[in-house]
Amino acid sequence: MASAGQLLGPPTKNTAISVDSIIPQTKNETDNLPMMGLTENRSPTFLSAGNPCLDFSFHVVPDTSSDDLIQRLELAWAHDPLTTLKLICNLRGVRGTGKSDKQGFYTSSLWLHKSHPKTLALNLKALVHFGYFKDLPEILYRLLHGSEVRKLAKQAWKENKRAKRRSQYFKRKRDESQEEGIWEKLVKIFVSEEEENLEMKNVEKISK
Repeated sequence: MASAGQLLGPPTKNTAISVDSIIPQTKNETDNLPMMGLTENRSPTFLSAGNPCLDFSFHVVPDTSSDDLIQRLELAWAHDPLTTLKLICNLRGVRGTGKSDKQGFYTSSLWLHKSHPKTLALNLKALVHFGYFKDLPEILYRLLHGSEVRKLAKQAWKENKRAKRRSQYFKRKRDESQEEGIWEKLVKIFVSEEEENLEMKNVEKISK
């Protein structure tokens, strides 16, 4: 978990959106317990711990979609901004201090830049201690070219690689077919020469 002493929390004036304005009420009004659902194995489970920060810490993993992460981030920030800031740093922790989830961290950082830019700016120095110095230019790069720039670049690289493989395959097949054509021509030449030699020998025999 990120160290509280190194982080500068957001302004005391809470301008964050309300939890209830993002998603419907998650608690059962009859017994004051979180709503329940089913797991993948059809077993009953609570859909929420009742604490958005705890839900963010538990549910945000490396394969969490950006939309789901941002929704949980907004809920957690509305509940407790400083704790949420620590959890964002915990996503990037690479020295045994966190989840080492760089994609989740970059998504959260871009959300911070959009929603709370001063908080992000004041904590840039501290963020380096949780991750790497290269995280700062990476965040700037994504701000300039879009949050999906790395994903799009990877897709383009894969498409170019597939196209290159197809091109090499067809070139190899074309070369093989050309080689086969050359061999066929050589065989025909040799056969025709042999036939001519046989005809010459037959003519010589007849003439004798």
